[in-house]
Amino acid sequence: MLFNYISEYFSQLNKPHFLICTLLTALLITGNYYFGWEKQWIYNLPSRPQRVLGFYLVYALAFTLPYLLYWILVPGFNWNPALVSIIALAPLVFALKSGMGGWQEWVQAARPGIEGHRMNVLINWPIRLVVTVSILILIYTILYGRLTGFTAATGLKLAGVNWTPYLIMLAVIVPLVSFAATQADFLQTYPKMKLLQLSTDPAPTLWQKIGFQLAYGTDFFTIELFFRGFLVVLLSRYIGPAAILPMAVFYCSIHFGKPLLECISSYFGGLLLGIFACYSQSIYGGIVVHLGLAWMMELAASIALYWKK
Repeated sequence: MLFNYISEYFSQLNKPHFLICTLLTALLITGNYYFGWEKQWIYNLPSRPQRVLGFYLVYALAFTLPYLLYWILVPGFNWNPALVSIIALAPLVFALKSGMGGWQEWVQAARPGIEGHRMNVLINWPIRLVVTVSILILIYTILYGRLTGFTAATGLKLAGVNWTPYLIMLAVIVPLVSFAATQADFLQTYPKMKLLQLSTDPAPTLWQKIGFQLAYGTDFFTIELFFRGFLVVLLSRYIGPAAILPMAVFYCSIHFGKPLLECISSYFGGLLLGIFACYSQSIYGGIVVHLGLAWMMELAASIALYWKK
């Protein structure tokens, strides 16, 4: 089934658009890792609104340029008002998600020390999920004048999902994750669970570790709903599979703070997950793959660090 989706996509693909978008992605990756757009520029901006603006500029460049290129390359491209609105708003929505914060100071004031820090870590991703989903629901309601149909339009239908191909895909990824766990830059970023630990403070409890992994997992639901649901399943109603490539470039740009290998692979992973979402009209397979990959990376990094001791 998945191979059929891939075959059908590439048979319909506008090849010049694919090549130009892939080159654009390569240039964006090179620019980020050479000039440090995210780590050295955006994160060093003095205020949260400035950081949100920094994220917006990067995301808007990555998302709107592929659509403009498609418009140039494909005569008769129909700029539907809803499509244009989502293209314009999507980079801002994710910039707000990336630059969101403010509750950390309140929690730390109420519960100083390691417990306040751990509470901040545990609530961070769920808060971002609630706020981001609320914004998406608001945009959908304003554009279409109703909330009815939101779940189907964003790939949240559960009926008829075949889980087997996605589990096979996860099995194929295992050797790649095992290799990544041998790389120094990977181990500098993962496991994310080390965010729970500060200096010589007592080790987190088992329940805190479980809570962390569940909270961390909510971020992948946010990402799948936004990228594969809102930007592929919904926009494919207007331009079909052509919605996949701009999403993949945008998706790659949110990995600019990650290890280089992970950033590069996110473009091709975004393409695959976009293809699956577009042709199945469901994001649940992507959620399974993304969550499975994230937790495999956590496990692989934890094992690698354990053996290094």
